[in-house]
Amino acid sequence: MKFTSGISIFSRQMFIRQYIPALISALVFAVADMADALVVGNRMGTVGLAAIAFSLPIYMFYNVIMHSFGLGGAIHFSNKMASGDEEGARRSFQGVFITLMIISVFIAIFGNLGIEGLMFILGAPKSNPVLYSATKTYLGIILAAAPLFFFDYSIGYYLRNDDFEKESSIASGIGNVLDLSLNIILVLFLDMGVKGAALATLFGLVVGSSIQFAFLFRKTSHLKLFPFNPEFCNLPSIYKIGISSFVSYIYSFVFILIGNNAMIRLAGDSGVAVFDVVINLGNMAYYLFNAVSTSTQPIISTYEGECNYDECDKIENVSTLVNSLTSLILMFLFVVFAPLICNLFGLYDPATVEYGSLSIRIYSLCLLFVGLNLAMSNYYAARNISIEPFMIATLRGIAILVPAALICIRLGKNAFWFAYIFTELFTYIIIRIHRKRHPVINKRMDKERILDIKLGSDISRLGSAIEDIEMFCEKWDANPKQLYYIQMTVEEVCSAIITNGFKSPLVNRTNFGYNVIELTLVAAENNDLFLHIRDNAIFFNPFDMNKKALKDIENKDSDFNALGMDVIKQKAKSFYYRRFQGFNTMVVKI
Repeated sequence: MKFTSGISIFSRQMFIRQYIPALISALVFAVADMADALVVGNRMGTVGLAAIAFSLPIYMFYNVIMHSFGLGGAIHFSNKMASGDEEGARRSFQGVFITLMIISVFIAIFGNLGIEGLMFILGAPKSNPVLYSATKTYLGIILAAAPLFFFDYSIGYYLRNDDFEKESSIASGIGNVLDLSLNIILVLFLDMGVKGAALATLFGLVVGSSIQFAFLFRKTSHLKLFPFNPEFCNLPSIYKIGISSFVSYIYSFVFILIGNNAMIRLAGDSGVAVFDVVINLGNMAYYLFNAVSTSTQPIISTYEGECNYDECDKIENVSTLVNSLTSLILMFLFVVFAPLICNLFGLYDPATVEYGSLSIRIYSLCLLFVGLNLAMSNYYAARNISIEPFMIATLRGIAILVPAALICIRLGKNAFWFAYIFTELFTYIIIRIHRKRHPVINKRMDKERILDIKLGSDISRLGSAIEDIEMFCEKWDANPKQLYYIQMTVEEVCSAIITNGFKSPLVNRTNFGYNVIELTLVAAENNDLFLHIRDNAIFFNPFDMNKKALKDIENKDSDFNALGMDVIKQKAKSFYYRRFQGFNTMVVKI
C-alpha cells in the first residue's frame, strides 16, 4: 500500500488541522485590525485615518518585540518538546513570558510620560490642532495597553505549538469580534472618535488575553507557570530567531514615517489617509499569508527536531502554493473593487477615491512576490535559521524599499506606489539566486545518518523493518547493547501500538481509513541513537502500560508488551510521549 502522495498523511492532516482555524483567525484579525480605520474613517474622514496612520509606527515597534519573542520562543519550545525535554520547554516559556511582561509595563509607563516627544518623532503636526489632539488621544491608550498586546499575540504562538491551535483561534476571534463590535458602538453610535476606537481595541485584548490565559491551566497544557523556574540564558538566541523574521517591523517603522511625511507633503491629509488604507490592505494580506506560516511553522519545527527533512521541504512547497493562490485572489479583489474599498474606509471625495483606487491597484501587483518571500522566510525561521529570514526582511523592508521609495517620491505621488513592486520582485530574485548558490544545509544531520520507515497494521512487516534497522545500526557502529535495545524498542512499541491502538474495540478505523506508524531513527555523532515514532492510532501511550492495567485486557500478548515496555524504560537514556496534532508521538534515546 502506498502511504504517501506528495506530503505524508501526517503532514496533510496536521496542515489542515492547523490551517483552517488559522485562516479563520486571520480573517477575523484582518477585519478587527482594520476596524479602527474603517469605523473612524467613516465617522471622522481623513482626519481620523491620518491620526491612526501617525500611530502605526508604535504598532510596528510592538510587533518587533512581541512577535520576535513569540515566534522565536515557540520554535524553541517546539524543538524542546520534539526532543522530549518538557521541563526545558516549560522553563523557556516562563523566561519569555516574564521578559515580555517587564518590557511591556516599562513601555506603558514611560511611553505615556514622554508622549509629547513621541508625537514629535512620529511627525504629528502641531499646526493641525484637531489632528494632533486625535493622534495624542489614540496613542496614549495604545501605549497603556502594551502588556495586553504583548501577552495576547505572543501566547498565541505558544498555544499553536502546544496543540491548542483551535482554542487560540477561538480566543483571538472572540477578542477581535468584541473589538469590532465596540468600535461600531463607541465610535458610530456614541461618537467617541479615536478614543472609542482605542478603547474598543483595549477591551478586545482584555477578553482575548483572559481566555488564552485560562488555557494555560488545562491539564493537557505544557505551558505551565508553576513550578516557577524561568530560564533566561536562551533569550538572546530565541530573540535572534524571531527578529530575523520580524525585523521587518523595524523597517516598517522607518518606512511609515517616510510615507506619512511624503504623503502629507505631496497630497495633504487625503494622501496620508490613502496611505493608511494601503497599509491596512497590506496588513490584511500579511495576516492571510501568516495563516499559512503559523500553520506550517509547528510542523516544520517538529520535523526538523526529528530530522525528518524530506517532510520539512515538502511542507515548504505547500506553503508556497497556498500563498500563491491567496495572492492571486487578493490581486483580483483589490483591482476590481478598489473604488468600493475606498468608500468602505470613508473616502468619498471623487479626487481622493480616484487616487486611492489607482494606489490600491498598483500596490496589488506586488502581492504574489510578497507571498513567495514570506513563505521562504517562514521556512528558514521554522528551521532555526536566522540569516536568510533576516536577509529577506532587510531587503524588502529597507535595503530596497527605502531607496526605491525615495526615488519614486521624486517622481510624484502616483509613482510612490511602484516602490512596493520593485522591492518585492527584486527581493525574490536576489533570494532565489542566493539560495541556488548557497543551499542551506547547515544545522542538518547528514541524511545518511537518518533512517525513515513506515509501517501499517500488518505486524508481519516488523521483521523486515528490524532487519533494516540492524543494517543501519551496524553501518554507524552501534554497540551490541544499543542494537539489541533499539530492535527491542521498535518491536515492543510497534507491537503494542498495533495490538492496543489500531485494534482497539473503541474504533473500527482511523481518520484516514488505514493505520500508519512512522519511524525515524537518527544516529547522532556522539553515538547516541534517537528513535522518533508517530502513529495515527487512538490516544495510546505504550509507556503507560503496566501489569495492573493489563489485567483487564484479554489479549495475552499485551502482557509481553508490558514487560517489554518496563525493560525499555529502564534501559533507555530517556523516553517521552505526547499526543500532538491528533497523533501519538514518542521519542526514545538509547
